[in-house]
Amino acid sequence: MASFGRTKRTSHGLTRTLALLFGISVLLLLLRNSDIVRGASAFATQLLIPVQRVLADAGVSSNRFVQAISEIDRLRQDNAELRAQVDRLTLENVQLREQAIANEQAARLATARATVTFETITAPVIARDPTGVTSSIVLGVGTDQGTKVGHVVLSDQGLVGRVSEVGTNYSKVVLITDSSSVVSALVQGSRATGIVRGQFGDSLIMDWILQKEPVKVGDVVITAGLGLGDELRSLYPKGLVIGRVVQVQSAEAAAYQRAIVTPAVDLRRLESVLVVKTN
Repeated sequence: MASFGRTKRTSHGLTRTLALLFGISVLLLLLRNSDIVRGASAFATQLLIPVQRVLADAGVSSNRFVQAISEIDRLRQDNAELRAQVDRLTLENVQLREQAIANEQAARLATARATVTFETITAPVIARDPTGVTSSIVLGVGTDQGTKVGHVVLSDQGLVGRVSEVGTNYSKVVLITDSSSVVSALVQGSRATGIVRGQFGDSLIMDWILQKEPVKVGDVVITAGLGLGDELRSLYPKGLVIGRVVQVQSAEAAAYQRAIVTPAVDLRRLESVLVVKTN
């Protein structure tokens, strides 16, 4: 019974509230065009406009902030993709350039091979003497490819040296600038003969040139290929370019003069050479 009474009172209270709200709504509809309601509405609207502006500005700022974050993320992604593309293109460019250089070197060696009457082997330079005690390089060919001690080594520019040691897959080459290197040579123009030997550094010395022989700066020096019968012959075929005269040293009382020669080959930049099978 008590529960039924509470339910009945609650139902009556809700009905009165709804009736009151309905009455207020009808009253507002009837008075909507009155000066009092219009004034109150205008006053309320004027009070709410700053609030609306603040909320609108906050909404715009929030939207711009979200857009900025999205734009930053997109730019980061685009930047990463561009960097990856640049790295890939750079690598491809390096590879293409190296291939072009290798092709150019191969073409020059092929031209040099055509001028040699002996059989040749193309060989890569795989190492250099790091100590500097001897002027030597190591090639990536050996006895498996037919290389022997004494074979002459050339580049497309001229004489490099000769093979001094051979393994199954490598060959050690003593360069013409090594102090142990001796080459019979002649000056191409005047045909003056002498002996070219290496010294410490990148230059050569041509000794035992007769004082009366005309030798001048700029003359080309080549291998003489001199021999005595069948018992003694030069290690180098005739006509290989050794270098160019850069200085002539002579004395009036001396029977011989000397020339300083710069090698035709930049021996520090060799990458590929020809091994000439001279025996």
